[in-house]
Amino acid sequence: MRAALSSPFLLGICGYLLCYSALSTALYFAQVDIVRDAVPDAGERTRLFASVDLAVNALTLLVQVLAFARLSTALGPAWLLALMPMLSLAGFLSLGAAPVLGVLIAFGVVRRIGEFSISKPARDALFTVVPREERYKAKNFIDTVIYRGGDTLSGWLLGGVPGLAFVAAAISAAWIALAFFLGGRMKTWTREDAPR
Repeated sequence: MRAALSSPFLLGICGYLLCYSALSTALYFAQVDIVRDAVPDAGERTRLFASVDLAVNALTLLVQVLAFARLSTALGPAWLLALMPMLSLAGFLSLGAAPVLGVLIAFGVVRRIGEFSISKPARDALFTVVPREERYKAKNFIDTVIYRGGDTLSGWLLGGVPGLAFVAAAISAAWIALAFFLGGRMKTWTREDAPR
């Protein structure tokens, strides 16, 4: 905990993950209402979610195998980290303007594919510039306490918030700023001169 909270870089990673957790919770809350209203039959909802999960898993594999390395080289760390926050900003603004099943499904699928195939590997790469001992101590804290705690905290804070999609869009903007901060810092460091 001390390692994660005493370094501006690691605090930035904490903030990046908190934004991701909060937006995942916001999307879940939107999904509950929209899907319940659009697909009243429980069996049909199960089929819908199964189809979405199949599409996400298949497309994630394709993006990881065919596109991640090229995107990483072409975009660099800052833009790679900012890609999902930018898509989230656009997705939540679209969902706020048109809270319908089609928009929800399209946004949800693109967001999950991007998270699993682009954002998570890019986020994990941030730890390559952190000294070894801090990396393993801080990463465990960040991946458990920050991620799960952020999920719980955002559930308490975002439940029942009016205009949730637009609140989520504002969180997306903060997420973009953190992505550029982290990516910019990562690009300037090597393992030898990373801050302690």
